[in-house]
Amino acid sequence: MLTLRRLLIISLFILSWCTAQARVQPTHGFDLFSSQEEVQAGQQAAAQVSQQLPLLPDDDPTTKYVQRLGQRLAEHAPGEKWPYNFHVVNQKEINAFALPGGVIFVNLGTIQAADNESQLAGVLAHEISHVVQRHGTRAASKQMAAQLPLALLGGMMGNSTLSRAAQLGISFGVGSYFLKNSRQAESEADLLGTDIMYDSGFDPHQMAVFFAKLQEQSGKQSAVAQFLSDHPDPGNRAGAVSQEVATLPTKKYQKDSSEFLAVKKQVGGLQPMTADQIAAWQKDRKSVV
Repeated sequence: MLTLRRLLIISLFILSWCTAQARVQPTHGFDLFSSQEEVQAGQQAAAQVSQQLPLLPDDDPTTKYVQRLGQRLAEHAPGEKWPYNFHVVNQKEINAFALPGGVIFVNLGTIQAADNESQLAGVLAHEISHVVQRHGTRAASKQMAAQLPLALLGGMMGNSTLSRAAQLGISFGVGSYFLKNSRQAESEADLLGTDIMYDSGFDPHQMAVFFAKLQEQSGKQSAVAQFLSDHPDPGNRAGAVSQEVATLPTKKYQKDSSEFLAVKKQVGGLQPMTADQIAAWQKDRKSVV
């Protein structure tokens, strides 16, 4: 006959097993890029981005805060431990994007638009999840498979992948097709981001709340159009996030940190550059060169 203590142990084991089964796991797919190549591709693209977009300095208080927040979230990212680093673009339009290998950019306008720290954490956790899932290089690999003969494709291993991708015009810089995510990729990043937020102490629901807020404003503000173009709604985003949260043990989420509140106050009065102003800035830089 089972004692109460044994029943409790068995119940806790079953609960633990069910929770583990419910956890979102990174998906795997066809990818010609090795991990080393993925990091190299991201670093090359990041160098280009730094020349194409106005970035806040690394020693700027806002950048330092975003780096600390991003690293806190990245510590809870599953799968390979990519060399994550985070940058802030001095741009009004709301957007964020992740390069292969863990380089992540977030627009200043996104920080200004976040109503609380969990919403900003949700954007970063979502981008971290795109890195975990290797969405960029997996999409590029599919494109390469469509363009290359089977014999060449089969022989592509190691350092040849990056050079072959360059020959085919495949890159991961600003505006790259391979940084625009499919609805399937968005759904995967939402669910994986939910777990990352939960493990980091942030309210995962706020990621869906922020995206829903942008969806509502899309017809009124052009500043959110690019974000929704790069991050298409996979459908019932809030419901999917809530369903994933329901599989996790109940916990108390942290409130806004004093650092977040200080940064929000600092950036509230700033006037980031618009996309049109950045285009003019880029034109001026080219003419000087």
